[in-house]
Amino acid sequence: MSLPKLDPTAPIDMEKLVAIHLPDILSAVRWACLHYQSGVSEEDIDDISQQIILILIEDGCRRLHSFKRHSSFKTWLQPVVNHHVYKRLRRRKHAENLDEIDRGALIFSPPQDREIYAAEKRRLLSHALCMLSEQERLLYHLWFVYELAPVSIAAVFGTEVKIIYKRKQTLVIKLTRLVQASLGG
Repeated sequence: MSLPKLDPTAPIDMEKLVAIHLPDILSAVRWACLHYQSGVSEEDIDDISQQIILILIEDGCRRLHSFKRHSSFKTWLQPVVNHHVYKRLRRRKHAENLDEIDRGALIFSPPQDREIYAAEKRRLLSHALCMLSEQERLLYHLWFVYELAPVSIAAVFGTEVKIIYKRKQTLVIKLTRLVQASLGG
């Protein structure tokens, strides 16, 4: 559908205008976001589209009245949307402040620290495993070390698969508590 003839003195039916051209606006916004290589969510696209509608109707529909039908509405609309999306993305980029960056994410520990940390984690896990029953240790090895399928583990224990899942969940909780207790004590 084409844009109705715009008479500067005639009132514009906004609901009809939005209903007719919202798909064109959404399409133009998506294209502009792709053009400027900005990964935006559907929510952002909806927000930008609503802003475009407001831009089109502000100042007594000044921008809409500038559409002279020398081209299709879609062709006329795309530069309007491109300009708005470009400005929005530029403002967003300038708003990102280095103070807001997590400084911890920029710091890398030396390989020696990572090795020490990994060794400490293995020691704590080994200590926690020693505190488990024989069946719990067997379940741990079958599930986490040998990575057997739950069906195979159930066959080893002579039980149902859903019981194995429950035992695994209980085992993880117990190991977590044992490791936390070791850290605290």
